[in-house]
Amino acid sequence: MAHTLNSDSSVISVFVYKVVRFFNNTLAEMAKRKEQRETFKALQSLSNRELNDIGISRGDIRSVANNTWHDNCKRDNTVRSNPNLRGFV
Repeated sequence: MAHTLNSDSSVISVFVYKVVRFFNNTLAEMAKRKEQRETFKALQSLSNRELNDIGISRGDIRSVANNTWHDNCKRDNTVRSNPNLRGFV
């Protein structure tokens, strides 16, 4: 009987832990989305000149707000050189 009671309490503990974790994850996701909406609204309210000053275009606003902008902006860091100028530059 004691073994069954201990087993039942373990199952209940695991269930409660999973429920609490679900709500914590849901609240964290809601806070993240709220921050993304606020960032989007703030950037959307800027003029094109102000956006240009901080280095983004109007089309980049959603990516910046969703924190995926750097993933979209992979630049080729290799420098192409003119073979005719080799040794001079």
